Amino acid sequence: MPMVRGPLRQRRPVYVDFMPPCNSACPAGENIQAWMAQAQSGNYFEAFQTLIEDNPFPAIMGRVCVKPCETGCNRTHIDSTVNIHAVERYIGDEAIRQKWPVQFVAYTTGKKCW
Repeated sequence: MPMVRGPLRQRRPVYVDFMPPCNSACPAGENIQAWMAQAQSGNYFEAFQTLIEDNPFPAIMGRVCVKPCETGCNRTHIDSTVNIHAVERYIGDEAIRQKWPVQFVAYTTGKKCW
């Protein structure tokens, strides 16, 4: 008699890598997780460098943004949202106050201006 091992499964789980809700809600397209993790560990200079890759004016954006990223924050289901705009504003203000140099590396796109 053949040994039965159970049903053959044709369906398998598929891993789908979604963008975090705060990143997808950000109109500036910032990589919020990257610079927020650096700021959380106290590396504000590195957070500033990561932040200005997508947004050259963090101090201004932290003040005028209507915060759609906070509406999409996962923390709303646990306690309260993270004040992303306040951290962004703080990093921008620190960069101005301490006169941090911009160490942005511009990548060539192959496109010409004219």
